Amino acid sequence: MQIDHAFLKNVSLFQDLDDAALIRLAAQLVPKKAAAGSVIFHERDDSDAMYLVEKGRIVISKHLEGQMDIVLTRFAAGDFFGEMGLFDAAPRSATAHAEEDSALWKLDRKAFQHIFSEYPEVAARICYRMVTVFIERLRATNEQAREAVRWGLEATGYSVAQNSALLLGRKSV
Repeated sequence: MQIDHAFLKNVSLFQDLDDAALIRLAAQLVPKKAAAGSVIFHERDDSDAMYLVEKGRIVISKHLEGQMDIVLTRFAAGDFFGEMGLFDAAPRSATAHAEEDSALWKLDRKAFQHIFSEYPEVAARICYRMVTVFIERLRATNEQAREAVRWGLEATGYSVAQNSALLLGRKSV
């Protein structure tokens, strides 16, 4: 299966790459099909690759105590996930499964390290874009955490408006 270079150009992670760099990158990608409902990786699995979504939708979820799973996010065409696996071998922090039939491209750690050693300027551009996406995702996660805390406090009858100085770490005057 050959990758569509137009698809790669539309992935935000690769928007700073020229055609020659995209060709080098494409040579490192491995196609993967995921049928609706299939698991790409489980929480606590070994982590060694990132995935690009060409088609379909991927759900990232976290298992909580008991039988409860919470959906953290969804990824669609042009998105990427699992990127932490490129940088360390820590176990996966969440589960990824296909919500619908999906076409993915896998970039494993060894291939990523090859890009770093053979094409450092390409790797630098990819990493720069990856950091900007990390920042966006971290900000969104911070906002979700803030809203969860607010909801929890309000559910217990705590008045956020009356006690905002305490929440912000300031003493009331």
